[in-house]
Amino acid sequence: MQKEHLPHIVQSIDDYLNGKLDTSQVDALWVHLMQHPEHYSLLETQAALKKIDVPEFREKLAEGYDFNQDDDVSGQGLVRESRTAWAGALAAVILITLLVNVFRSTVETELAPAVSEIHPVQLISPDVSRSSMDGMSAFDRGLYRAYLLSVSGDLGGALAEYELLTGTGDPGRNWVRYNQAILHFNKGAYAVSAGYFTQVDCAGLDHADRKESCYWFKTNSYVAAGDLGRAWEAGNSTLELSGYYQNDAIELLRKIRYIRDSAD
Repeated sequence: MQKEHLPHIVQSIDDYLNGKLDTSQVDALWVHLMQHPEHYSLLETQAALKKIDVPEFREKLAEGYDFNQDDDVSGQGLVRESRTAWAGALAAVILITLLVNVFRSTVETELAPAVSEIHPVQLISPDVSRSSMDGMSAFDRGLYRAYLLSVSGDLGGALAEYELLTGTGDPGRNWVRYNQAILHFNKGAYAVSAGYFTQVDCAGLDHADRKESCYWFKTNSYVAAGDLGRAWEAGNSTLELSGYYQNDAIELLRKIRYIRDSAD
């Protein structure tokens, strides 16, 4: 972000800390911070300054108080007041640092996929009606058989059926890999699921909602597999589509950012 825009982000952070932003504005602020991690220090500084507030000094300054006046022996009272105030401020800084570290540790232990299972309705399957079944291609029939096995709970049979379809060219292969990734995720084979998702081109899927779901499920699969680099990329791709999963993606990306920062 250009330097002339910094006052705007500082004001937004100040409004956020003072509870003046609505939900959409808070989300927009976090999106900005995730896209510009160098501005996290502004948030931390503003939060610290709010805690280090010396009301008496502010009051006296507003009233035009002369801090150089000799109102007791050699100004010792003011010196004692200053030391007490800044000792409290220093204690506040230490406390904030401890709380931030504790919070980051908590975020790290709580990081987990936002979804525990991907519903079978998300699987790509042919649009089937009784009148159209006779005209289905061999690939569509196989895709449909695999889908039926999936919804019946026979994940092993479905995966075997999908494996028979992997020789298909694009876009069919892309669909098969996507479905395989989902089923392995549901089986708890997260590393395998992530491996399949790396072969899926979400941008090549046929609908905006499907693309967003693809990026979101990729994000969760990578988180489950511990690949936070790919999870970060897929999460940001989810955000760019500004769809149904946007708020969930923001929350998951916050946690990923905290963990990656604490590891640096």
